[in-house]
Order: sequence, then C-alpha cells, then structure tokens
Amino acid sequence: MNWNRWCCCVALLLAPLPVLARGLHVDLIDYPRPEANWDRAYGLESALQREFDRLCADTWCEGDYSNYQVLEFRCAVLAHRGTVQRCVWVVVASELSVDADRGEVLADNGRWVCPLELRPGVPVEAFHAALDAPGGLSAPLPGLDHGLFDVLPECIGNTGRTS
Repeated sequence: MNWNRWCCCVALLLAPLPVLARGLHVDLIDYPRPEANWDRAYGLESALQREFDRLCADTWCEGDYSNYQVLEFRCAVLAHRGTVQRCVWVVVASELSVDADRGEVLADNGRWVCPLELRPGVPVEAFHAALDAPGGLSAPLPGLDHGLFDVLPECIGNTGRTS
C-alpha cells in the first residue's frame, strides 16, 4: 500500500471520531456546534414561557398550586442527521401558606417532567420554522397531530409532589 492510500484510509477511519467523542445526540442549543443555536433555543424557551403563562391561568393549571412556571424546555438532536428527536418540558409549581399557630411559612411544591416525542426525522430548521410561524407555538408540530402544549395538561394532572 502506498503512502497516499494509507493516509486516506487513516483519515477515513478518524473522520467520525469528533461525532463519537461528543455522542450521537446533542442539545438543540449545541447544534450544529456548541452554542450555535443558543439565541434561538433561549428565544424559543422564553416564547414558550410566555405562552405557558397565558394558557396556564385559564385552563389546566388549577389544583393544588397557585404558582406554575416552566423551568426549562430542551430538545435532543441526532447530531449527524440534524433532526430533532424528542423534547422535554420541566414545569414546577409552589404554594405557600402560613401556619397560624406556629407562625411558620409552609412550602409545598411540585415538579413535572413532561416528554414530547416527535416524529423521527424532523430537521432542526423545520422544527424552528414551524414554531416561528404565526400561531406556531400552539399548532401541530411537523408530522404530528398535536403541538407542544398538548402534552402538558395530562402531565401536570399527574401528581407532581417532590420531597
């Protein structure tokens, strides 16, 4: 084997190493490279928090708590394909009260991790475009018959107490 062929073979074998070193999946924030989608991902998270606040008060945030907040929203991207695979909402809530006899402030809180499975193969750009469209936060996602907020009522309806 001549020198050129040997170098080409070594290069082909080593080419996938950066992908393998960081794993098959990355956070949406880090696609296609670390922090490349930082602004878009946090902009999406802020928009989702605003829409959550709007919808929550009138619909499914009734019950044990008076203060519900979206803590985080994250999505996993299959790095070598650039497709969003799944997302997760983390919602927290609290209720404070005063014990009249002891004068203590009592805290009760809940936490929910609400998964959102997507149709396999939704490109990152199509995912962002769907959410950026007018009404996109409540519209069905590409390839699905439901949107981001449709998973929350059932998830939040489950017991969310943490110790």
